[in-house]
Amino acid sequence: MGKFSKKNKKRNFHTRSKRKTFNTKKRKNNAVNIRRIAILRVTVIVLIIAVTILGVAIPLTNYFINSNSGVVSSDNTAEEHFTDEQKEELLQIINRTNTLDEDYMPNLEEINSVKVNNLLTEDLKEMLKKAKDNGINISIDTAYVSFEEQKNLYDKKFNSIKEENGYTAIRAESETVKLVSKPGESEAQTGLIITFKDNDESDFLKSKSFSWLNENAVNYGFVLRYPKDKEEKTMMTYNPKAYRFVGKNNAIQMRILGMCLEDYKEYMEQK
Repeated sequence: MGKFSKKNKKRNFHTRSKRKTFNTKKRKNNAVNIRRIAILRVTVIVLIIAVTILGVAIPLTNYFINSNSGVVSSDNTAEEHFTDEQKEELLQIINRTNTLDEDYMPNLEEINSVKVNNLLTEDLKEMLKKAKDNGINISIDTAYVSFEEQKNLYDKKFNSIKEENGYTAIRAESETVKLVSKPGESEAQTGLIITFKDNDESDFLKSKSFSWLNENAVNYGFVLRYPKDKEEKTMMTYNPKAYRFVGKNNAIQMRILGMCLEDYKEYMEQK
């Protein structure tokens, strides 16, 4: 009987020991599973945050790439008051497929001895004043042109290219339209495009005016009309002097999205 009791106790001891080991392992496994679940939750949260940041980062990246480090000012995001007709006019695209009638005439106003569309007058004045306050010696080079004036500009450029290069009329025309639009195909006739010049530097690309406009024009509703990387869209050669008025809100959105007017017009129509 004594031997049996000893044996039984011994068996009980082993059973308790195994149970203890089993429980310890179970607790460890539970702890590991809890850690795995915690890690999984953190990973999911990080992924959600990353996707959110990426969604913001892409348009911001486009903004910095296309703005040459320009800054959008919070001072110029006030509500604009344009009628539906004016809003449509601000995004009007004039080119070889969207032409103007010969008798087309926008509402014009004179500023610094040139005529401009009256939709941009106040913003243009404000922009020129701000530039001067910052030591930028900038001025308007060209603004509104009439149908007849555009015809003269086109004919002059066409004849020059044809004669200087010995091109046929067809070849000369294909080269001319990249630089000067035909009458009825030029946005200059809307009075919404302004070309600028720097009064201190003959090479505009090296001027302070060029840098200042790149950074600040958007805050006054102006965007570079013919960007270097959008020539296929605009059908015009890059022109660092030509700025188109589209209104502050549109201009800021175009910069953030990295869009030219053609891209933005299409984007707005699909919204």
